[in-house]
Parts: sequence; structure tokens; C-alpha cells
Amino acid sequence: MTLERNINYDLMRLIGVLIIMIAHASPPDWLFQLRNFGTPLLIVGSALTYALIYESRSLDVWKFYRRRLSRLVLPAWIFLSFFFLSFYVSSALTGENYPFSIRKIIGSYTFASGIGFVWVLKVYIILALITPFAVRFNRRISSPLSYFSLLAAGYVLYELSYLISEPYMRGAIARIMETVVFIVVPYSLLYLYGFRLAKLNPKYVAGVALISFLIFVGLFISKYMETGSPVPVQDYKYPPTLYYLSYAFFALNIVYLLCSRIRLEGQRLKAVIIWLSSNSLWIYLWHIMAFYIWKQTMPDPDGDAVLFLLKVTFLLGFGVVSTMLQNTLVALIFTDDKSEKSRIAPLLSGNA
Repeated sequence: MTLERNINYDLMRLIGVLIIMIAHASPPDWLFQLRNFGTPLLIVGSALTYALIYESRSLDVWKFYRRRLSRLVLPAWIFLSFFFLSFYVSSALTGENYPFSIRKIIGSYTFASGIGFVWVLKVYIILALITPFAVRFNRRISSPLSYFSLLAAGYVLYELSYLISEPYMRGAIARIMETVVFIVVPYSLLYLYGFRLAKLNPKYVAGVALISFLIFVGLFISKYMETGSPVPVQDYKYPPTLYYLSYAFFALNIVYLLCSRIRLEGQRLKAVIIWLSSNSLWIYLWHIMAFYIWKQTMPDPDGDAVLFLLKVTFLLGFGVVSTMLQNTLVALIFTDDKSEKSRIAPLLSGNA
């Protein structure tokens, strides 16, 4: 049986990636804060997609890991190798200092920090690792009340654990805890929420969004009274805690409700959305190259709306055009060799 693709989920995932990329174009402060839900939206959009795929399909765990992780890690490493080599050649030709240290290069390949954009791969990898558990958990807990109660209890435990341990976290221990626990846990809970989201009545989703918004407003007022000025949710994103997550949870549920109501007509429009969503990883990777090209040749927008729009257009356009050219080149190279095409081509074209 052929699984019918849900274009609305593709649209959600695409919006999530685009929101993250917009942040790299130095948007005005108000827009930077407003779009601060890209990662949670991407997570929930991915969960909706995998919940649909494995709703009635069995999952071979090791085959899934081998396939999914290779299609995340290898394309990123291929791109990073090309990226660092390109700037090395450019620096040699122009006589400029090479802008990347060995530490930054190694950090990029491990998705730890590095050039600062590859953290998204870490999120993708986390989602891939927990997908078999999410599929099993979603199937075993049939009661919606039990399912969401367990998620709520898990989140309360996470917040309490962070509040108790935060004063004592310093240095390497803090970095390990933030990477292993205080990033994985909340994003995993969001992923599990997304797995059951499509089963919820839209009225309940709207109610959840309203409650999240009220929590956010209450925290915003409290922090404003405490500090005397608005406190950005960005300050509570690493690791994600209630102030950030309440806003992000409100926003992603609203986007879900809006996307689920959209009726996409026309095969061409659907094809464009599917292509952009399927190629979103490579579009994202190529926009990193565009960011550094802009950084070396153009001024930062620094609040200039026109320059910001130009930078956004350049980052997105460069990512899309580069991915199109790459896909065309891959198709030309592997036209005849079917075995190589089946093994290598997926790593160099749409795989998100």
C-alpha cells in the first residue's frame, strides 16, 4: 500500500527550517524574538511526518538508524569538507588569513559548536535516535489522557531537575549536562507530543496554545517587573526552559492549526513544497556558505530593513540554487550506474 504524503507536514517542516535560516540574516530585534520557535516547530513537524509513516508500518530499528544517520551525518561532512577547502583556497589566492581554527573545524565535524550553524544536525540526530522509541511509545500508550499526562509529568520533572542542579553546574559538567540532558529531554518530549498531535481535536490544540500563551505572558510580566525591561525569550533557549518553551509551544500549535487548514491546490505548488521540504537539509547547508560569503563581502544589516531583506534573499536564493545545481550534477554523473546511484546519490540530494 502506497502511503499518501501529507503536504501540510512538509510545509510545517519547511517553515521551521526557513525560520531558523532567517535568524542568520540579522533580522530586526522584534522579528528575531518573534520567530524564536523555529527549532520546536521543526521537531514537531518531523514528528508528525514519522508518525504518519509508521502509523501502520513496522520499523526495523538498526536499518532505520543506518539509513537515517548516514543521510544526516555524511552529507554534512561532505559539505563541511567542501566548505573549509573552498575558504582555504580562497584565503591562499587572496592572501587573507584563513578564518577557521582547527578547534572550530573539529567542532563543526562533531556538531558541537564549530562554525555555529551545524547544531541543527545535532537536533536531527537526536530525533533520529529517539524515533524507534517514539513509535513504540505512541503505539503502546493508547489512552490520550495517559499519553499526555506522562509527557506533562516528564516536563515537570525536567524543569525541577534543571532548577535544582543549575546553581551547581559549572565548567565541563555544565556543558555535558546541557548537551546530554537539558537539550535532549525537552526536545524529545516535544517530539513525542508531535507524534500524537494529529489525533487531537483542533479545539484542544487551540486550548493548549492559549494556556501556553497565558503562561508566557505571566512569565514575561514577572520578568519585566523584576528587571525593569523586557527579557528576550532567547535568553532561556540554551537550555530550553519554561519561558522560552511556553512561547514556542504557543507559536508551533498556532502554526499547526493554520497549516492544517490550508488546502494546497495545484500539482505544481505541491511539487515545489515537497522539493523544498525534501531538500531542506542541503538548502540549509548551502546557506551556511552564503552566510560566510556575505560576511566577507557585505556589511551586516544592523537594523537596516532593506539590507536585511537583501541578505535573506541572498541566503535563501543561494541555498536553493546551489541545491538545484547539485541535484542536476548528481543526476548527470549517476545516470548509468544504478548501484552507485542508489547508494551515493541520496547523500547528495533530497534526504531531509
